[in-house]
Amino acid sequence: MSLPLYVPAGEGESVRIRDTKKTFIKLTHEQSDGEFGFYEHHMAPEANGASPHVHDKSTEMFYVVKGEIEFTIGDEKVVGEPGAFAYVPKGAPHGFTNHGQENAILLIMFMPVFHREDYFRGLERLTANGRNPSMEELQEHMAKYDQVMV
Repeated sequence: MSLPLYVPAGEGESVRIRDTKKTFIKLTHEQSDGEFGFYEHHMAPEANGASPHVHDKSTEMFYVVKGEIEFTIGDEKVVGEPGAFAYVPKGAPHGFTNHGQENAILLIMFMPVFHREDYFRGLERLTANGRNPSMEELQEHMAKYDQVMV
């Protein structure tokens, strides 16, 4: 059974993905009984986010807190400014990048979560010390967490 949880600003486990992104893990699979995951994703100016991909089992939602996030949803590209929200149902192609010249903060929510925090932890390991993983390594990692590139 899930217990109530409070995570103060600037706290929670954090992972670094390359040198341009930091993700705070606010709510994990275990903490929500697998129902929900919540992540605070920080991006450097013009940092690439996620290339277009789909989730077959999860719905993903985004909320722009700071900066300009360019979303690709299906064949459409839109720039979300603070306060913008994007809902991506299962099976819908999507991706995002920091479109602006300033740091950006994006809240990312998954339902159900399927151990998504392990996806972020794995990306940190794969990109540690400036390493660029192969496309095969990335695709293999993504497949473990309900993510397929398009």
